[in-house]
Amino acid sequence: MKIGYYVRRLTKMSFKSMFLSIDKVHKRSNKNKIVIFFDMVGCSLKYSAGYSDYEYFKFEELSNKQRKTYITRGINNVYIKKLNDPKYCHIFDNKVIFNKKFTKFLNRDFIDLEEKSCEEFIKFAKKHKTFIVKPLDADCGIGVEKIDIDNEKSLEETYNRLKENKQFLAEEYVKQIKEINDIYPNSVNTIRIVSARVNGKTTILFELIRIGNSGHVVDNFHHGGMYAIIKKGIISTNAVDKLGNEYEYHPVTKTKIKGFKIPMYDKVIKFVNDASEVVPEVGFVGWDISVTKDGPVMIEGNNLPAYDFYQSEIAIDDSKIGLKPKFDEAIFGVKNEKN
Repeated sequence: MKIGYYVRRLTKMSFKSMFLSIDKVHKRSNKNKIVIFFDMVGCSLKYSAGYSDYEYFKFEELSNKQRKTYITRGINNVYIKKLNDPKYCHIFDNKVIFNKKFTKFLNRDFIDLEEKSCEEFIKFAKKHKTFIVKPLDADCGIGVEKIDIDNEKSLEETYNRLKENKQFLAEEYVKQIKEINDIYPNSVNTIRIVSARVNGKTTILFELIRIGNSGHVVDNFHHGGMYAIIKKGIISTNAVDKLGNEYEYHPVTKTKIKGFKIPMYDKVIKFVNDASEVVPEVGFVGWDISVTKDGPVMIEGNNLPAYDFYQSEIAIDDSKIGLKPKFDEAIFGVKNEKN
């Protein structure tokens, strides 16, 4: 790790949050807090791991050989810097710009309330009856709202409220395929696929499905949702939520999760490969895809894909080997020893 980067991290670091992480590690491991502190510092220097990485990946249980196989915050930043040209990242940072660039992958109508008049919004709303609104630059499902015009007193008031809340993007509601809808019908349950495009070749690095819960209209993990790992088009694990609760069956619908076969998965993979060619200057992307009866549709692309899901307890087998060797081979063409 470069000293300059480490110094910048220290100046921005929340020591309060770090010591909260130390307390959590201490309670579950019974290790001395001072030992944990210095081990965290050592892992930051050796593996570019933040204290949240240490806590989340349970580094106190891992050997050094295992630790070096994990994608940490610093390693993820290296991948982003290597493959994502900052000159093109605004396409992914702004949802309207993204929609316009990837229009042929959306397969749904949308309007930008910053550009469109109230009359145009009302026409859109009456055409679609139910639609989703979003801020242009929010993530983690923040500010996403499902609008049903039958529940709105006045569409003019709705238009003004959305503009005031900066929920400028309105999209036709995606009707997911029945099989996925049956898992949980209140949210669009998206497939997250992380890909790396290097020298004109796209490699699929990781796949999971996110599923809503508890009446929420978003499937986001940080807003009440859960996720499960996909392998070869089949959900290969139970689902897990932010609190670490595992679900063999969805708590609302009682639908079995593990073993579920994703419909049209071959088309989903081709879809991602095709999408990765649109802005090749941004090569490291997390794609959020929904499957409808007519095929896959793009929900959004993320040029800062989260790395925690890849190596959670539910994603890693008993060897406790992380995904850094796999990612390094795809991104740098380097084969690393796994242990």
